[in-house]
Amino acid sequence: MLKYIAITIFVLSAYHTSFAQRHNQEQLVLQQFKNYFNKHLADSIYQQWGREAQQTVSKKQLDTLLEKQLYPLGNIQAATFIRKKDGLSHYKLTFPNDTLQLILSIDSSNHIQTFYFKPYQGALKAQINSAQNQSKTSKAANSAASEQEQQRVTSDNDNRIDLLVDSLALQYTKRKNTCGLTIGLLVDGSMNYYYYGETIHGNNTLPDKKTLFEIGSISKTFTAILLAYSSIQDSVKLDDPITKYLPDSVASNKDLTNITFRNLATHTAGLPRLPDNLLPSEELDPYKNYDVNALFSYLRNYKQHQKPDSLYEYSNLGYGVIGELLAQRYDSSYSELIEKKLCQPLGLIDTKEFPDGDQLQHFIPTYNNEGQLTPHWHFQALSGAGALKSTVTDLLQYAEANLNPPKTPLGQAIVLTHKPAWLVSETQDLGLAWHIDIENFLEIFWHNGSTLGSSSFLAFVPDKKFAVVVLANAAPSVDQIGRSIIKKLIE
Repeated sequence: MLKYIAITIFVLSAYHTSFAQRHNQEQLVLQQFKNYFNKHLADSIYQQWGREAQQTVSKKQLDTLLEKQLYPLGNIQAATFIRKKDGLSHYKLTFPNDTLQLILSIDSSNHIQTFYFKPYQGALKAQINSAQNQSKTSKAANSAASEQEQQRVTSDNDNRIDLLVDSLALQYTKRKNTCGLTIGLLVDGSMNYYYYGETIHGNNTLPDKKTLFEIGSISKTFTAILLAYSSIQDSVKLDDPITKYLPDSVASNKDLTNITFRNLATHTAGLPRLPDNLLPSEELDPYKNYDVNALFSYLRNYKQHQKPDSLYEYSNLGYGVIGELLAQRYDSSYSELIEKKLCQPLGLIDTKEFPDGDQLQHFIPTYNNEGQLTPHWHFQALSGAGALKSTVTDLLQYAEANLNPPKTPLGQAIVLTHKPAWLVSETQDLGLAWHIDIENFLEIFWHNGSTLGSSSFLAFVPDKKFAVVVLANAAPSVDQIGRSIIKKLIE
């Protein structure tokens, strides 16, 4: 087992750019390094380093590192991106009989500026050695970098979380019927991201912060906030009967009389999961042609099978009704309301129903339970139930807004969705959309989502101020990944 790596380069730089811009370049640099390493081309590896890095560590020192510690491990079999933290990319390097973690960054000319190995478990602190005859500038840079590295050494708990995330994610992405996976953690005010698998089967391209996923029923939490916001800012009230907002020809159905918005938002309206006149013309895209005429036709002829406030029965139909009635109330569309009233104020720039422009290149294909390509879902009248697409970045920021709601009417609406409104069981309450599990005297707010080719999970714990987001472009559920991480964070 490799105990430590004796040469570390940390060159501090004021150069900053977005993750999306740098990630692809880093992947190319890493691939070149892997090729050079496996061919024992030390000169080529050294030429990958920037000038400051070469001033910090000599070619002789690099040769010693390679010959004495790295080449004996054998060829690099795989290089897997783990996460981005503090501007540095963390990679898992797999050798025949060992595994290392490489911390890497590149400068504006795509040369290596940070090049740091440590045992993959992260339990042992690396020894940092500098060349003896460095200039004062190099010494100062190394001193600052060493201090920065000391701050970056994670606690045992952080290491356990990283290892758990890695283990769960690799188990998921190694399955033949999965594809890409991204995980976001918000802990102690720090947002960390992890990427696995591929955006498309066989393209060897990891998801990233800009990758758009279908989030399915997590959309319901947005719809619930929209409803709560309307109840604070407008005359729409949670306990208003929905017949007040339906056309007369529909409102005349007495079986709808006692259904309120609160009932719809807590799945206690007595409505079924789906309307019985949902007859897809395209089996793989079931909501595509279900429009407002079909919805109102169903409601006009609806026959009550459960009284409101009598039973919890999860209903996509109910959230579709909320979205449609609010859209008609404001003479708008569900998509426009979500973007204008929620996403723009919260800075969620990539969360929307209809990706457009540059977003389209980041909206990745989806795969069903058999691992086969399947179409994205499209919605009309039932958009409020599951139409939104988003990124791990946006959803982690959304979770942060739920943990620390802004001091605005929108923040008041977010808080309103958290208030328990229905007791599902002894250990689970229901807010507006949010499921609230009670574990170890802590409230865990969560919602999941799925389409025919995607799976999603979002949870946050207000008392602990942490959150988890898991997104996949394949149908197999990611719930267990999210729940396992939440459990470990609580511990």
